[in-house]
Amino acid sequence: MLRWNFISPQPWFDYPNWLHTHSHIMFLGWILNLLLLAYLYHYHLWRIKQYRILFTFIQTLLAGMMISFPLQGYGTIAIILSVLHTLSLGLFIYWLLKDLKAKPALTSIWYTRMSLILFIISSLGPFALAPIMANGLGHSKWYFFIVYYYLHFQYNGVFIFGVLSLFFHLLELRDVKFDVRKANRSGMLLLVSLFPGYFLSTLWAAPGMIFNLIGLFGAILQLLAIRYFIKCVRGISISLNPWSRLLIIISLLSFCIKSFLQLLSAHPDIAKLAYEVRPFVITYLHLVVIGVITFFLLAWYIETNLVKLKSSISIILLVVGFAGSELTMLLSGISQFDGFHLYQTQVLFLFSACLLFGIAMFTAISYSQLQNED
Repeated sequence: MLRWNFISPQPWFDYPNWLHTHSHIMFLGWILNLLLLAYLYHYHLWRIKQYRILFTFIQTLLAGMMISFPLQGYGTIAIILSVLHTLSLGLFIYWLLKDLKAKPALTSIWYTRMSLILFIISSLGPFALAPIMANGLGHSKWYFFIVYYYLHFQYNGVFIFGVLSLFFHLLELRDVKFDVRKANRSGMLLLVSLFPGYFLSTLWAAPGMIFNLIGLFGAILQLLAIRYFIKCVRGISISLNPWSRLLIIISLLSFCIKSFLQLLSAHPDIAKLAYEVRPFVITYLHLVVIGVITFFLLAWYIETNLVKLKSSISIILLVVGFAGSELTMLLSGISQFDGFHLYQTQVLFLFSACLLFGIAMFTAISYSQLQNED
């Protein structure tokens, strides 16, 4: 719908409000839901009644956001629902952390704990918006600093640590040996890198060269974490579905590219360019949210047999849609050829449609299988 609006704008379609809907539902309705369900399944907690009731309530709040955000954006109802959603997730996480204390000290559990704790840390951002808005600073740099704080600790913290926890869980589940010390070292470096790495999201405001250097330090730590991770898993052998293997490879490559781009963004000129050219920002966000996180989560659900991949067409559509949209947005940011700009909107819509049909087919097949099993 967002892509189609650029081709055929409709008077009833409030683009900013629908964009807020898109970002909230993508983060909270798609990725976070997949992670929470994976944790409940992995740690055998789904049969506990309190988790099922609270999870259902959380979905009700999300459904309310899907209605309220398009109608009023950050209006009263949407804010109330968002606050209730965050508080509900806080309770959910409290229960999970409490139950995880009884679990063995496995690498995957450490990463899960960090993922949950980082959600609590990231949630401090939205609550800090209230005094900012009350003092009439809704369009100031401080408002955006808080928004980027939340986003940074969500997709670089909660989601990345969640993905890594499920990755190590898969290895542990299949009794695949890996270097636990290097895995732990990688995790600690990645955790520490998050805090100086946040300042990379503030460089557009030109806060001073010291913050470029702090951000650079965070980016270097992140690359060191990747180095230890690769050493940790180098040489391991695990049997995977060919399409799961493809998704995991794309996820790892996307993570390496994302980390390298963060290193480059510490340079003042590149930080300014990334802020001023919107297609670059969207390309980066989709690289992380789709390339790194979504593709791995789909692979994990396939490998744990929670869904059974009966058709490879859905995966092909997803990969083509992702690669095509990334390339198109990248070219739209750097291309100076009018001929390309004439058709870039249509091309981008086409690749977005591939993503839509790919995930719709994946979901429909998975749902029909669940019905058959019942």
